[in-house]
Amino acid sequence: MTTRRTVISGLCGVGALCWAGPAWAHRLARTETEVTISQKGDVSVVHVYHLQDAQSVLFQAGLIDRPDLGSLRARAHLALYTEANFTLAVSGAPVALDLIGAEIQGDSAYVYQEGHISDGALSIDARMLRSLLKGQSNSVNIVRDGQTVTLDFSGDDGPKPVA
Repeated sequence: MTTRRTVISGLCGVGALCWAGPAWAHRLARTETEVTISQKGDVSVVHVYHLQDAQSVLFQAGLIDRPDLGSLRARAHLALYTEANFTLAVSGAPVALDLIGAEIQGDSAYVYQEGHISDGALSIDARMLRSLLKGQSNSVNIVRDGQTVTLDFSGDDGPKPVA
């Protein structure tokens, strides 16, 4: 026997699915990066890509052979692409960041870098996927001395100073 409560619960469930579908379909194309700077100037950088975006865009650009970052070679291409499209600079001079690796966890692809900075005016340029994916934006969180500064990049933005 079907009760009113069962029917209402079912309708609410269907309504929730209908509402969530468009939200997922209109997910923003966004890459998140966290730059952590120690008091000694050691820098740790973690880039987080949405896996589907990275796979499809790098494949369409001809940077990987198939839309799959599961292979070591494909992840290496993502890491090299990231290295070429992310710049950390001190007083206008690019900082050498070593690639540590890349991995996939769930729906995300991670690229890791490390380096060291000296004192000076810090600026960042985050161009990842922006020339390849319409509407792509990149958010960079800089964590230093217990404070976090966030820079957002979109369109034709160039390097931005870190306040």
